[in-house]
Amino acid sequence: MRDEDHRPDPDALLAEVRRAEGTPGRGRLHLFLGMCPGVGKTYAMLQAARKQVEDGEDVLIGVVETHGRAETAELLEGLKVIPPKTWEYRDVAVSEFDLDGVLARRPRIVLVDELAHTNAPGSRHAKRYQDVLELIEAGIDVYSTLNVQHIESQVDIVRQITGVSVHETVPDSILDEAHEIQLIDLSVEKLLERMGEGKVYLGERAERAVEGFFKEGNLTALRELALRFTAEQVDRDLEDIRRAKRVSSPWKTNARLMVGIGPSPYAESLVRWTRRAATRINCPWLVVWVEGSQPPSPADQERIARSLGLARKLGGEVVLTTGDDVAEALLRVAHERNVTQIVVGKPDRRVFWKLSLADRIIRDSGDIDVCVARPLAGREVLAGSSFREAAPVSVIGEYSWVAAILFVVVSLCWAAVPYTGYMFVALVFLFAVVLAALRFRRGPVIAMAALSALTWNFLFIPPRFTFWISKVDDAIMFALFFVVAIAMGSLTHRLRTREEAERRRRRQTETLFRVTQSAALSPDYRKGLVGSLRLIDEMLGVESVIFPRLPDRSLSEHPIGEGRHAPSGKERGVALWCFGNRQIAGRFTDTLPESSATWFPLQTATSMMGVLGIRFPTDAILDFASRQMIEGLALQLAMVLEKQHFIEAVNEAEVLSRSEELHRSLLDCVSHELRTPLAVIRAALDGIGERGDPYLAEIETAAVRLQRVIDSLLQMSGIESDVLSPSRDWCDLQDVVQSAVKAAGSGLASHELSVSIPEDFPLFRTDHRLLAQALANILHNAGVYAPPGTPIEVTAVREGDGLRLIVRDHGPGLPPGEERRVFAKFYRPKGSPAGGTGLGLAISRGFISALGGAVEARNHPASGAEFSIHLPNAFHEGPDHR
Repeated sequence: MRDEDHRPDPDALLAEVRRAEGTPGRGRLHLFLGMCPGVGKTYAMLQAARKQVEDGEDVLIGVVETHGRAETAELLEGLKVIPPKTWEYRDVAVSEFDLDGVLARRPRIVLVDELAHTNAPGSRHAKRYQDVLELIEAGIDVYSTLNVQHIESQVDIVRQITGVSVHETVPDSILDEAHEIQLIDLSVEKLLERMGEGKVYLGERAERAVEGFFKEGNLTALRELALRFTAEQVDRDLEDIRRAKRVSSPWKTNARLMVGIGPSPYAESLVRWTRRAATRINCPWLVVWVEGSQPPSPADQERIARSLGLARKLGGEVVLTTGDDVAEALLRVAHERNVTQIVVGKPDRRVFWKLSLADRIIRDSGDIDVCVARPLAGREVLAGSSFREAAPVSVIGEYSWVAAILFVVVSLCWAAVPYTGYMFVALVFLFAVVLAALRFRRGPVIAMAALSALTWNFLFIPPRFTFWISKVDDAIMFALFFVVAIAMGSLTHRLRTREEAERRRRRQTETLFRVTQSAALSPDYRKGLVGSLRLIDEMLGVESVIFPRLPDRSLSEHPIGEGRHAPSGKERGVALWCFGNRQIAGRFTDTLPESSATWFPLQTATSMMGVLGIRFPTDAILDFASRQMIEGLALQLAMVLEKQHFIEAVNEAEVLSRSEELHRSLLDCVSHELRTPLAVIRAALDGIGERGDPYLAEIETAAVRLQRVIDSLLQMSGIESDVLSPSRDWCDLQDVVQSAVKAAGSGLASHELSVSIPEDFPLFRTDHRLLAQALANILHNAGVYAPPGTPIEVTAVREGDGLRLIVRDHGPGLPPGEERRVFAKFYRPKGSPAGGTGLGLAISRGFISALGGAVEARNHPASGAEFSIHLPNAFHEGPDHR
C-alpha cells in the first residue's frame, strides 16, 4: 500500500515522457531574453550561431536587426542569409521575413530576431512568434530574442514602472515551449554608457530614449523584472525535474508570505492557514509577533507562546519586533524581509471612528499584496469563554489608591481654597494626576484625570455644587484642564511603560553578558558554568542544570549545577531525548510536557555540546521573549563548552605529539643499541669456518631476521624524524630492480619473479637507494603472503614524464576495505605468518613520499594483490623536486 501511495500519476507520467522525448520531428526554441534593447541579445545570438557553424551545423539567418550597430553587423559576415520576402500592399512595397523560403530551405537552425515583432499586412501570420511556431512544428530549431516588457503577463508591471504601454507582446505559452532561455544581463551603468556612445540608438532617437524609457530607475526595475522572470522559469524547470525524479519534497519559489499574530483566539488558525497557502505555492513564510511597551498578561503570554510554538513546529520562521503601532511594525518587517503577501484576519466588527488592523495594513501596504482570511476560532472561544478576563487584584488596588489620593487632595484643597483661590486648586489636581501617572496604569490615571476635572468644577468653580460654569474663562479653563490632565496622564504613562520595556530589554542583555562573562573567563570551566547557572537562577527566578557531552559524544550522567534542582531518572530521559533529537523538550512543549523542567539543546553550528535544564515556578509560563533569551543563553553556554572541548583536544594533541616524539626516540635508541651486539654476532658467525652444524644455520637465520627488524626501525625513525634527503641522479631501472631483488633476500626464493621492462627504457632521475629499498619491501611482502610457487610480476610503464612500477602477486589478496590500512605502521592482517614488524609497507610509503611520488594498493580483478608506485616528473631534466 505504501508503494502505491508513491506511484506517479499516469497522466503526469505520460506528459513527462512526451516532454522528454519531444514530438518526432519537432524543432526547439532557444530564446535570448533581456531587460530592454541594447543589452546584447542579438550579439549573443549571433555568437551562438557562429559556434554552431564551427561545429558543422547548417545555420541560416532568417532575419536579424542590427540597428546600425557595427559590432553586430560584423558577426553576420560569412553566415548564410535568406533574403526577405517583398510584396506590395496598397501600392506600398513591404518586406518581411521569408517564412516559405526557410521552410523550403529547411536548415538545421534559423535565426529569427525580435520575437514580438508585428508582421506587415499581407503576411501569413500577424505576429512573428507565430512564424516561429510554424518553423518549430516543421522540425527546425529557432534562435530568437525577446525583451521582458514584451511578455504578456508582465505588461501591467512594465506600465507601472515606466508609464509606457507595450502593444507588441507574446503569450507566456510560447516561453513554455522554449527549450532554453538564456538571460543576457548587463548592468545599468554599462547600458547607459553604451547609449552615450551611440551603440544602442543614434542621434535624436538616443536622446529621446534617455529622457523617456531609458531612465536609470526604469532600467533598474526592468533588470530586476528580467531576473525574477528567469528565476521563475528555473523554478518551473526544477519542478519538472522533481516530478521526473519522483522527488516528493517541495521546492521553493521566490514568493514569501507573512502573518502577524497576537494574543487572539484566531492566531493558531491564521498560522495554519498561512502554512497551507505557503505549501500550495512552495514558498517560505514567517510569523511576526509585535512586542509592545506594555507587557502582555500571563494568559496572553501563554496564547502567544502556543501560537509561536505551532509556527515553529510547522516550519515557519518566527520574527520578533517591537513597537506600539502593530500595523506600522508589521509593514516595516514586510519591507525589510521582502514579503510579497501579508495574511491578516478578517475583523469581527467595525467601528466608524477607528480603522481596523486589516484596514490599516491594506491602506498602507503599497505594492505588497494583502490576503484577508477568515480564520477559525480557537478551542477557548468554541468552549464559550469570552477572553474578557476579570480585572486583576493589582488593577482594583490602583483604582482604590486613585480614589484615596483624590479624596486627600480634595480635602486639602477645600481647606486651602479660601487662601489660594480655585485656580491654584486646578494646579494641585494637575500635579496629582502627573504623579499618579508615574505609578499607576493608563486606566486609573485617565479615570483620576476625569474625576479631578469634574471635582474641580463641582466643588471649586463658582457657582459651587453644580456643574454649571458661569464665566467663559472658567469654561475654557475647565476644558483645557480636562484635556491637559488626560493628555499628561496618558503621555506620562506611555513614557513610563516604554521606560519599563527598555529596562526589561537592558536587564535581558545584562543577563546574557554576565552569564557569558562568568562562563568564558573562569579558569576552571566547570566553576564558570556553575557561576553562570547561579546567575540564571537569580535573574530569572528558576532552577537550572547542565548535562554536558562526554568525549565519547554521549551525555554525561552527572549534571553541572546540581543543587536545588536534582534531576530524576525521568528528567534525565527527557534530557537524553533533547540531546538525541536536538529539539526543546519537557514542560511548555509538545514533547514530554509532563516533565517538571524545560530542556534546551546546547547546540553550536558544528556540534551538540549538551543540554540545559530550566525548572520554572509552578505558576510560571514561558513566553516568546523569555524563550528567546534562554535560547541565547543556551547558545553562549554551548560555545563555552565547545571552546573547552577544543582546548582539551589541543592539549591531547600536544600530549600525543610528545608521546610520539618519545616513542621515536626510544625506537632510535633501542635500534642503535641492538645493532652493535648483532654486528658482533654476525661477525662471529662469519669467522666460523665450518657451518655444517644446524644450530649455526638457525642462529644465522635469526640474525638476518633481527637485522631486518633493526633496519626497519632505523628507516622508520629516519622517516618520522623528517631527515630523509633524497639524492637524485640518473638511474637505470634494471639496476634498481636488481638491487631491490637482492635486498628482498630469501623472501623471493620460493617464487618465480617476472620483470617486464622495455629494452629501450630510458634513464630516469631518482634516489637509487630509496627507490630500491621501497621496491624491496613490497617484493618481500609479496613473497611472504603469496603461496610458494606462485609468480610475482614487476612491470614498468612510462606515463608522460612519470614512471609507474607495478608489483603483482597471485596470492589471496588484501582484506576487503583494508587497501589503505596496509601502509599503516605495525599493521598486520589477521592470519599473517609469524615474524615481521608490520613496518615494511609503511617504510615504502615514506620513501616514495620523500621522492615526491605515491604508492597505492588494490586487489587485482583476477587474483592477488597489486601495488603501484608512481613517480611524477621522473624523466624531467629540471632541478631536484624535494
